[in-house]
Amino acid sequence: MSDRGPGYEQRLARERETFAGQVEVHGNLPPSAHHWSERHTRPKLEALGVPSIEELIVGEIAERAQRLDRDVVVLSLGSGNGDQELGWLRTLAAAGQHNVRLRLLELNPDMQARAEASARELGFAGRVELITTDFNTWRADTAHDVVVGYQALHHVLDLEHLYGQIRAGLDPAGVLVVHDMIGRNGHRRWPEALEVIDRIWATLPPRLRRNAMTGEVDERFVDIDCAADGFEGIRAQDVLPVLLDHLHPSLFFPYGNVIDPFVDRIYGPGFDLAEPADVRLLDHLGTLDDTLVDLGVVSPTHLIGLFHPTEQPLRVHGSRTPERSVRDTGVVDPAGRVSFRPGTPGDRLVRGAGVVTGRMNGVAHDDWAAPSVEFPLLTTAAIGALELRTFVPDESADHGSVTIAVDGVPVAKADVGPGLVEQVVPVPIDAHRQVRLSFDADWSITAGSGADRRTLSYILVGLRLLER
Repeated sequence: MSDRGPGYEQRLARERETFAGQVEVHGNLPPSAHHWSERHTRPKLEALGVPSIEELIVGEIAERAQRLDRDVVVLSLGSGNGDQELGWLRTLAAAGQHNVRLRLLELNPDMQARAEASARELGFAGRVELITTDFNTWRADTAHDVVVGYQALHHVLDLEHLYGQIRAGLDPAGVLVVHDMIGRNGHRRWPEALEVIDRIWATLPPRLRRNAMTGEVDERFVDIDCAADGFEGIRAQDVLPVLLDHLHPSLFFPYGNVIDPFVDRIYGPGFDLAEPADVRLLDHLGTLDDTLVDLGVVSPTHLIGLFHPTEQPLRVHGSRTPERSVRDTGVVDPAGRVSFRPGTPGDRLVRGAGVVTGRMNGVAHDDWAAPSVEFPLLTTAAIGALELRTFVPDESADHGSVTIAVDGVPVAKADVGPGLVEQVVPVPIDAHRQVRLSFDADWSITAGSGADRRTLSYILVGLRLLER
């Protein structure tokens, strides 16, 4: 993933802008999320000897602080405002453990400034080091005893680079503590999970289908691509398999999938825990979710785990092993169905001798394409050319060319706009290959004012894969 594409700087800017003013990053979950966690997640963790994720992290640090006659070096990835990390220091100090040095790795300088101010206020300034940089270019410059990835790894584009640096800088007896998302890219639903959610959705009253972001009642579940123009879930589905290529688990607890939309910040607030019917429904959904994960019908979307440079004895919950938790992205759907339901971008935009097996990164719900578009494609026959249909509004003065690449290798160039342009571009791809098809535009425009400030290039009207 060394080729980050021309849209990378725009994504970085969006990431900085998104989090610059966020004082509360990990909180604000609705009561439905806490209810589900207490009933269906915490008991399983406790059975593995883990009271909570916070106690797991502090415990790993404390064990080393007690054993070593030097400072324990702790690196937190994507540390944000540093509130959780400074909480670890407070807990350890209260227990008499002061030989801990904390390194905060964060992209956003505004968040680092808040972390620095908090550290001074708490008297920890001398034990906190700020590293303001990008995950995708950071290089390990010292040995770490504990590395923490707390809801940060799903923001990383170059996972191979980051994991390589973590491994290179991890003490032989060190540990990476992970609490993160491992579901589909952009936090979208895999087809097998979306089918279940759609069936449940049809049974819900309007108040439980109300979108907390828009205030509207969604007649159908809106499967949002959260990585359309930023790093949220950019390679979520690769977080686990690439991690397993670099480090070895000793504690592995994956969980959640179908339950996610009902306990998130969009639809979760609709559940009223004072209503017995809502509580019963949440409990039914939690039980269904656990059953589908345990049966292997759906793959988990969350992970709590410990990872090491060398192989370790492994603790797992039931049959939820690392091998059974990796979703095979080389198949359209474990049950053989199409990769997108009718009406979604993948089904509508891409036709012909292949299927899209993951989200189309860079294509928004209204078919506007960002300067960089990429998606995984499984060819069903040998492809000789692409029939590309694009549109640029007549009033737009900006247009140009799009470079088409297969697995990062440029193979063709197409001229785009103005107006509707239909063209056939020679792009040879062998049959039955899983490839990464990308389109990189050499220009960009900014969407309208207000909430829509996306960096865009053109409307992708359609793409047909033509057999040789």
